[in-house]
Amino acid sequence: MLCIINELNMETKLLIGDRFEGVLLETIKGQSSTRPRVRPLEYFDKDIRVEFPRHLREDNPIGTRFRADVKVSQKTKNGQPFGNPYLVATDRSIIKIDDFVPKKIIQAIKLNTASDRTYAYIEKEFKEEPNLIKFEDFRERAYKNAIEIPEKTAESLTSNIKRSDLIKTYALSRARGKCEGCESEAPFLKRNGQPYLEVHHIIELKKGGSDSPLNVIATCPNCHARVTHGLDGIEFNEILKAKIQKIENQLNQ
Repeated sequence: MLCIINELNMETKLLIGDRFEGVLLETIKGQSSTRPRVRPLEYFDKDIRVEFPRHLREDNPIGTRFRADVKVSQKTKNGQPFGNPYLVATDRSIIKIDDFVPKKIIQAIKLNTASDRTYAYIEKEFKEEPNLIKFEDFRERAYKNAIEIPEKTAESLTSNIKRSDLIKTYALSRARGKCEGCESEAPFLKRNGQPYLEVHHIIELKKGGSDSPLNVIATCPNCHARVTHGLDGIEFNEILKAKIQKIENQLNQ
C-alpha cells in the first residue's frame, strides 16, 4: 500500500499558506449543490472545501482517489480574512490512483450547460474490493514515467514538472520515513504528520541527470546540505548514488 504520510489527527490550527504533500483526496457528491466535489480522506476535517480542477471532478466517477500537494488558503474582503480556510490542490502534483476501485461507481452527468450546479448521477455496481495502489505498482509507474534525458523546451516543461512530482512522491514512498543517506529517522514530522525528508537529484537535471528512480534519493536536511555545501560533497554524492543503486537492485529481487 502506498503510504508516505504517517497517521495523525489534524489538531494543529491551520495556518494560511501552509503546504502539505501527497494528501489522499476523493471525489464526492456536493452537499450545497449537485456538482461533484473533492474532500480529503486524511489529516483534515472531511468538510473542508478543496479547490480541485473541474475536469478531473467531472470526468472521473464519484469515489475516484488522487494524491496531491495542497495549500491552505482563505479569501479576503477589504483586506481582511473572509470565510473559512480551504485547500487548493496544486495541479501539477495531482496523481490519480488508478488501482483503487470503489464498490460503487457513480458518474456525474451535467444536465444543464447554462449552469455548473445541475448534475445527475448514474450508479454502477462493481464486485472488486477497494484496494489502494501497491508500492510495486507505483514503482512500475515511476519507471515508466522516468525521463532519461530531460528536455528543456517550453513545450515540454509542463510534462516534465508532472513527471518530476511523481518521481518525487516515489522517492518519499521508497524511503518510508527514513533518510536513504544516513538511514536515520526523519528529523521531525510536518504539521500533517509526514516525515520531513528532501528529495535530491544525484546528478542535477540541468547537468543532464535523469528524472528517474535511480537518480533521486530522499534525504534528511543534513545529508542534503552535506552534498551541496560539504567539503566532501562530491565524494558523498557518489556514496548516495551507490546506495540508491543497491536499494533499487534489492527491490528488483
